Amino acid sequence: MNFWIPLVKREFQEDFKASRGMAFFLIATLVLSAFAVLLVSNTELSLLDNAQAVYMMAGIVLALAALVAVIRGSDGFAGERDRLTLEPLLLTPISGPGLAAAKLGGLMFTWLTLFLLAIPYLWAVGSTGQNLLATFQYLFLAGTLVVLIFGGAALALSARLKTFKGVLSTGLTMLLLFASPVLIGPSLRQSAVGRLLDLANPMAAALNTLDSVIIDSQGLGWQLPRLAIMMGYALAVLGWLYAATRRLEP
Repeated sequence: MNFWIPLVKREFQEDFKASRGMAFFLIATLVLSAFAVLLVSNTELSLLDNAQAVYMMAGIVLALAALVAVIRGSDGFAGERDRLTLEPLLLTPISGPGLAAAKLGGLMFTWLTLFLLAIPYLWAVGSTGQNLLATFQYLFLAGTLVVLIFGGAALALSARLKTFKGVLSTGLTMLLLFASPVLIGPSLRQSAVGRLLDLANPMAAALNTLDSVIIDSQGLGWQLPRLAIMMGYALAVLGWLYAATRRLEP
């Protein structure tokens, strides 16, 4: 049990002591600040319905969460190989799935920090509107599942592929494929094929959940099918991650 403490501490320090962790939070803050100022100051955007503005900000937070999950997850094991630090980790009494759990915990901590950073921006664009409390609740839940899905998948790829660049390119391609149905616009997604893609897409399920809660003010009963889809993906990815890390190779 004592071996877990320095390992978990090491993963958490990636966010606040390593330059790359601080750089991500700085970039995320700049992105959120830019969009918040744009929503408030731009004449056309400032005329948007309050709920629509909050939904747009929540979608940006969700996209940032998915992106950092892929980047940090890709670095999980492949980055350790590139830095020649994976073999010493494998010599500790902690198993491969244990190492994966510690790295996944680091990803969750990154997401929690990003979520806390996003709260003032969401409040700034939506404090005069409705459903703001529900926005925080469902954004945290949907974001957690999205980070588990994409971060866990990137970690599983990182355990199998040898180089960080190879894992990162595969992970970003995966993220782009899952995000592509969302980018085609709402009109095309109303077709039978579009609805089918939405149904099988965890990223679309997360954004549709936020849309339903923030804009349509729909309750938990409407969200359960989408949350079930995301939960199913998360469990499948965790099973894949466990299988991928049972026999780690330096």
